[in-house]
Amino acid sequence: MTSTMTERDETTGTSPHHYHHTRTVEIAGRTVRAHVERDFYINQSRAVAEVLNDQMTWTMLAADAPSDWWHNTPTPGPDIDDPARFLSPVTERLLQRAATILATPPSTHTISPHLHGAISALLATSYGYDAEHRIDPDDITWAYTHGGALHIIEHPDGSVTFTKHHREDCPFITSRGAQECDEDCYFPHPADAERAPGR
Repeated sequence: MTSTMTERDETTGTSPHHYHHTRTVEIAGRTVRAHVERDFYINQSRAVAEVLNDQMTWTMLAADAPSDWWHNTPTPGPDIDDPARFLSPVTERLLQRAATILATPPSTHTISPHLHGAISALLATSYGYDAEHRIDPDDITWAYTHGGALHIIEHPDGSVTFTKHHREDCPFITSRGAQECDEDCYFPHPADAERAPGR
């Protein structure tokens, strides 16, 4: 079983030594891109499918060995004016494999009763003891693109820290809260970023 794909973007490019084709689609609510680069040399060519992960970076889902397609594509040169004509079968194959992978039911993640209680306390202290709060998909996307990654740190005394304030290599994060922040974790305020020149 595979999921349906919604096209988001497609790019191609050529140079004297290589040409490439990239398709970006949405599959099962995830952003996936297939990138194929055909170089003059087989060992410098590649074909990969990647998914945009929760940290807004690309994680490889599948790859196609150059030996499976390189010999069936023309050598880079001035006559290559439409890379997609030659590389789209490879990008399509990669995206189909990605769809099959993403259609696999995800494993169930459970949280501890203690962490569940901490989330309940966060909701209650933020919105009231009988709170109900819905987070829209746009808010989730906004949160991923502003501030740092979410870290949840359970401390020995039973307290829990939820933070987007620290960078990945901050001592506070790497020590799981045992060390203080080095105060070098600056993320621009969204309002400041939106006022930046050219935006």
